Order: sequence, then C-alpha cells, then structure tokens
Amino acid sequence: MQPDLSWLIPVEVMLGSLTHGEIQLCSIFSVPDEIRATKEDAFKPKVVSIGPLHRGTTRHLQLMEGPKMLYMREFLERRGIAEETSRGLQSSLEDCGTEILKLDKAIIASYGGNIQLESHELAKIMIVDGCFLLEFLLRLGNYMESPEYHKRNYSDDPIFKTEEKIVSIVNDITMLENQIPFIVLKTLYRKVFPHPNGTTIQNDYSVANIVRKAFGYYEVDKVEGAHVLHTMHMSSIKQNQEEGKRAKQELLRCATRLRALGITIRAANDTRPHSLNDCLDFNINFSYGELRIPSLSIKETTEVRWRNLIAWEQSEIWIRCKYTSYGLFFQGLICCKHDIEMLLEKKVIVNEANKSMDDLLRLFRTICKGAERMDSSYSELCRLLNVYNGKKGTTALRGLPIVTWHRWRRVFEMLLYCWGNWYRMLIRDHIPTVWKFIGVLAAVALLVLTVMQTYYSSRSTGSG
Repeated sequence: MQPDLSWLIPVEVMLGSLTHGEIQLCSIFSVPDEIRATKEDAFKPKVVSIGPLHRGTTRHLQLMEGPKMLYMREFLERRGIAEETSRGLQSSLEDCGTEILKLDKAIIASYGGNIQLESHELAKIMIVDGCFLLEFLLRLGNYMESPEYHKRNYSDDPIFKTEEKIVSIVNDITMLENQIPFIVLKTLYRKVFPHPNGTTIQNDYSVANIVRKAFGYYEVDKVEGAHVLHTMHMSSIKQNQEEGKRAKQELLRCATRLRALGITIRAANDTRPHSLNDCLDFNINFSYGELRIPSLSIKETTEVRWRNLIAWEQSEIWIRCKYTSYGLFFQGLICCKHDIEMLLEKKVIVNEANKSMDDLLRLFRTICKGAERMDSSYSELCRLLNVYNGKKGTTALRGLPIVTWHRWRRVFEMLLYCWGNWYRMLIRDHIPTVWKFIGVLAAVALLVLTVMQTYYSSRSTGSG
C-alpha cells in the first residue's frame, strides 16, 4: 500500500514554480501580528476583496461582488478580442478562463501554496477580481487626468460617484493581503488587448504603466513587481543595495530639540498634488544648519499605503526598506504633539485628512512598530543631526527655554495619556453601564459615610 503523500502537493507546486520568471513565491501573505497589531484596520479591506484571502469575510465585501461583475463586463467589452474579431462576451470570457487555468500552480505558489480551493474556483476569483482591478485602474488613471471628463463619460459608475468611495477602493487594493499575482493581470490584459507587434508577455509592461498612471508614479519601462503593491514600491524606489553596506543609525533628537540647537527646519516644497496622488518624497537634506524636508501630505490614503509598504519591505530580505527608514526618521523627529504643531506650522506636515493631533501622534509613534529591518538611507543625515552643536554658549542659552517648555509639555501629555487609558479601562471593564456607574458612586458615598461615622464615634467615645 502506497503511503499518502498528498501533504507534499503544496511543496511540489512551490518547487514547480521556481523556474517561472513571472512568479515570486510567497509574495502574497497575511501580515505578521507584530505589525498588524499597530492598526489592524490598515490591513483588512473594508469595501472590496481582491484574491481569495478576504473573499466574502464581511457583508460589505459581499456587496461589492455585483459592481465587480459590472466592471468585468466593461473590461471584456473594451477593444481587443470582443471588438476586433466580432466575437461575443462569452468567447472573451472563455479565452481568459482557459489562460488563467494554465496558471493554477503559479497562482497557488504566489500565496505560499496554502490556498485550499479547487482549480476552477480559484480561476474564477482571479478572472473576476483581475478584470475588476484592471478596469478600475484604467478608470482611475483617466480620473486623475481629468475628473470632469471622467464624470461625463461614466455618469452611471457606482464607484466614481464620490471621492470618498474612490478612496475606500484605493485603500483596499493597496493592502498586502488584498493582492493577486501580476501575471494574472498581464494575462487578462493581453487577452483583451493583444499586442500588435507580437511582443512577448514577459516584455510587455503595459499593465505596470497602468498602475503607475493610476497612482501618480512616473511611467518607466522594464519595472514591474509581483503584484500591484510591489509595483508601487519599485516605481518609487531604486532597487539597489549599495547603501546597505553602511551602518544604520536612527535620529535621537526631536524637532524641538533640533530647533533649540539652532537648526532651521523648512519644507523643501509646498506643492498640492491631486488629492489621490499620494507619493512620498524621500529627498531630505541637511546643510549649513538647515534641515529641508519635502512636505509630507497626510491624506486619507497615506496611512494604509505607508503601513502596507512597510509590511512588504519587512517580508523580503532582498528589498530596500526605504519606507521603513523614512518612517523611523519621522518617528525620531516627533516625540509629542509639540513637535507636530511646529512641523504643521512649517508646512513639513500637511494635514489634508484633517486628522486630530492624537491620531497624528499615534500614526508617527506606531508607523514602524514591529519592523525589524531598515536600510541606511538616512544614516549619514541622522549622524550629522545627532552630533550637531551649533554655536556653543549662545545657542544653548537661547534654546534652554524651548527645551524646558518642551519637556514640561511632554510630561503633561504622558500624564494625560495615562489618565485617558485608565479612564477608558475603568469604563470598559468595571463600569460598562449607567446603573453600574451609579452603584459605584453609591458604594463610594457609603464608604465615605462609614469612615466619617467611625471617626466621629471614636472621638465621642474618647471625649466621654
């Protein structure tokens, strides 16, 4: 009797995909708990699921299956097979299904070999979600160029009616757990838009450029990733490893302390890009006592995208951790609300999302929590800022009131934070209802009266 070796199938799938040039093994996975714990909502889709990991897990995700099908039909009816050969929607769908089924093992390998779905069910998810994603990205790119034109031509669009809805979808499709392999998107796109000069799918960067246009990155050839989030990372960072040879260093002085030392902090630019254009500018410079930082616009999409890009960086030992290092720099620059107020005044931080001071402070304090790796992008900059002394004597004397006031404010904020936590725990765990609150007050009043009665009784006895 042959032993049961079915448990080896996932390993065989992974090994079989090693030679597939378009696949990166285990590139889509669950975010580690130590990173997820900082803000779980940043890693769980709220409106639309892409791929099998979150499919149908909430009612809101299930409600988007209808609009997904609408977008899939719109994509398949674009120019290409359905138009040029005069074949119907069904033929286009069948051609896509045939090609996606061939990628079954490669798709499973992208998810680490742990997808427990039948081949046809997995292919269906890839086709529906892949066509939806491509159609959405195409429309988003057009919307970024001309919102009014897009509204006129897609007046019945269920997603682009409000920017709030667009933002929700954009946040969801940039989450690490909400991705599908890039080869699926490329295959679907090629079936609808056959390349005229016979370029192979490996050398076709059309989908990568659609992603870049939709998210506001520059279009460049020969750069694409394992999925949409990876493509965004590669489009914003040069993937070289030269900087990793130097020692890594963190900023040990916050913005207020740097100011007290005589350092001038300025915004390197004050541009206002499209509200959906959320690309970070990493070009921070320090020279002649002036620290120039490109404006960091905090938008509705910033936190989700930033946290997921950091999660992606922490998952791969070969990738540059630029977003992580950038987050650590701001984490060192900000130790309390006093620092945020100053950076807001200097336009270094632009609060476009109108977040509260507490939310901004929580963002910068926790943005890199759970991250274990950084690169050396800002090592030399941090070293210079950590050892800078300015003009000794006069600078120290002038900066003393600034530092003293800053310390008192920080202590006050910490006390206020501890009191708020204690109060929330008291209400949540011990006084969850009004009647329990009244009961606690009555118990306290009774205890006070009992103590007073005992005190006066003992005094009366002593007097007698």
